[in-house]
Amino acid sequence: MPSRLHIWMLRLLLTALLCGSSGLAPARAEEKWGPFRGKIVDAETGQPIQGAVVLMIWLRLVDVLIATKTEFYDAREAVSGPDGTFEIPRLNPPFFRFNIVTYGPKIFAPGYAEERWVVTPPTGEALMDPTVIEMRRLRTREELLRKSRSRPGEVPDDRMPEFIRAINIERMMLGMDPIGPRGEPSR
Repeated sequence: MPSRLHIWMLRLLLTALLCGSSGLAPARAEEKWGPFRGKIVDAETGQPIQGAVVLMIWLRLVDVLIATKTEFYDAREAVSGPDGTFEIPRLNPPFFRFNIVTYGPKIFAPGYAEERWVVTPPTGEALMDPTVIEMRRLRTREELLRKSRSRPGEVPDDRMPEFIRAINIERMMLGMDPIGPRGEPSR
């Protein structure tokens, strides 16, 4: 049977691994709080995309016996303006911040899919250093139907109204019912 010290060390190691593998979110500790900035453009034309939604999610690591699970902590969203730029304001970190990790960002632009991210300089941190997110226009109904239009399940609806609105714009383009609370079609 593992001792308390072994369990504590295992939890610490798991927390460190999870904090270091949070997707495209910035890696440096203070940068995970924001602000996050970027520009969203059409990959083919280079023109800015207005109305794209960027959702940053923070999760809390919670110890459960000898494992760690995640639960929703907070989320912030931003909508790209006429010039394609967006900014997600800084989230003020809690006093005990070691157990909070970023998850995301999630990006949704009706009629588009993510193509690639360009960070300047190439060794820079996404959304902290100048970042351009290139989106590819989906031209056929089949491409649009293959694209995932789901909402992040861990985020309460009231924390991402613009994200849900963007999903519903695309659903209506396809002749589908908009989603309501909890991701179910509203009628």
